[in-house]
This record gives sequence, C-alpha cells and structure tokens, in this order.
Amino acid sequence: MTPEQTAKLETAIRENEGVLVKWLTRRLGDPDAAGDVAQSVFLRVWSYAETAIVTNPKALLFKTAGNLAVNEMKRRNTFNRRHIMPSENDDDDAIKNIAAAGPNPEKQTSLRQDVKKTLDAIAALPEPARTAFQMSRFDGLSYREIAKRMKVSESSVEKYMILALKELRKALSEDQSS
Repeated sequence: MTPEQTAKLETAIRENEGVLVKWLTRRLGDPDAAGDVAQSVFLRVWSYAETAIVTNPKALLFKTAGNLAVNEMKRRNTFNRRHIMPSENDDDDAIKNIAAAGPNPEKQTSLRQDVKKTLDAIAALPEPARTAFQMSRFDGLSYREIAKRMKVSESSVEKYMILALKELRKALSEDQSS
C-alpha cells in the first residue's frame, strides 16, 4: 500500500468512525456489539487494502460493516434458537415444555423427499452453474474464490449462480405445484 493510499484510508476511518458506530448500533441494537463490529470492519478493510487498491474507502467501510452486521445478526439468531430461556410464566415442570427431540415420522419422510428433490434439481443443473452453486453453498467459498478455482471471471460466477438459483427455484416450484 502506498503512503498516499494509507493516508486516504486512515482519513476515511477517522472521519467515518462515529457515523459507522451509530449506524451499526441502530442495526444491531447494542452499542457494545456495534463497537466490536466496527473494529472488525476496520481490521478487514485495512487487511484488504494491503493487497488491493481501494478507490472509495468510505463505501468499502460501510459495505463491509453491512456484511458484518448481517453476520452478527445471524450469529445471534442461531444462538437464540439454540438457547431456550424460560419465561416468567413457565411453570416448574420443565419436562412438559421440552419439544420432541426430532420431527415426527411423517415430517421426516417429507423432509427426506424434499432433500432428494433438491439434490436431484442440483444434479440437473448445467455443469458450470452446478459447480459454482456447490462451491458457494456447500463449500462456503466467495465468488472471488470460485472464480479462481474455475478459472473464470467473477461476473461469470455471478451469472452461473443466477442461472442455478433460477433453475432450482423453477424445478422446486414445479414440483410443489404438481
């Protein structure tokens, strides 16, 4: 990173820190979490800027903040789903408040059929779209990483994903209507 780019990034961080933290606080509803996410934003943007040219640091800061805020909300939702907190109205017999360990047999059969239909629809995708979809959804790779592995542009990966999602939506909606 050139000294000019370093100065530009430092200035953008310093000038937008307060606004960014306020924005994150509104999104997350927690000033402490907003501060933590803001620090992660600064670290990620700084790390990214060491290997790439940043033409609009403010936009990069807020885009990164938006993505990390979404990740934080997903993490919270997952945590809340896994940790059931009893309410004040719950009686002492906690056993009757516990749901069954798994779905009933009918639901299990239905879920298996849905999974099979989904996997069949994925298998029916054209090769590059299927590969891009699997790398994105199953391997958790970014479009940039997929593009490198497939030796195509990121816009090609985007097109493959759009095609894959369109075809899957169509195949699964046709299945539900029959």
